[in-house]
Amino acid sequence: MKMGLLSRFFSGYTLVIGSHIRRQLEFLKEKAPPDFKHRQLDDLGCGDGKITLLLKDILLPTRLRGFDVNPNLVKRARAKGIEAEVNNLEDDMPSGELGVMWGVLHHLKDREGCLRRLKENYSLIFIREPVKTGLASGLELGHPLRKEELESLIREYLAGSQVFYCGNSVILFYISPNGGI
Repeated sequence: MKMGLLSRFFSGYTLVIGSHIRRQLEFLKEKAPPDFKHRQLDDLGCGDGKITLLLKDILLPTRLRGFDVNPNLVKRARAKGIEAEVNNLEDDMPSGELGVMWGVLHHLKDREGCLRRLKENYSLIFIREPVKTGLASGLELGHPLRKEELESLIREYLAGSQVFYCGNSVILFYISPNGGI
């Protein structure tokens, strides 16, 4: 099977949550600013909802919604009790209080436009994104960016973010200058 087909087959469907992801979730428990807890959370690119539910346990949202481009994955997320909708972030960005993107940005063609719309539609933003190291990026599909590329996007679109590195991923928290909603 070609890599493109394999990527589409598995895209967003988390078969196994590996130890590197579990370490990142533990890191998130330690580093998540209090302002990011007990908010209305939108998981933008929720996939099948496995990670969404783990984020729920950490961030304790007052409301949880999921959005994904793949109708089959939205159906799986709904089966897990997540209020999920089919949505293509490149065409339409939802709006709300806390926008979360866990490993989504590197799957998008228009990263800059997505970040611009994300910043316009959410006062609080949490992003976890894999960092391309050498020829590989762990088990991440899509097109992960190099550290320098990610840092450039962050400086341009999410200046002032708290930025951390955990394993082969960047984790960032952005609060708009206007503060929380």
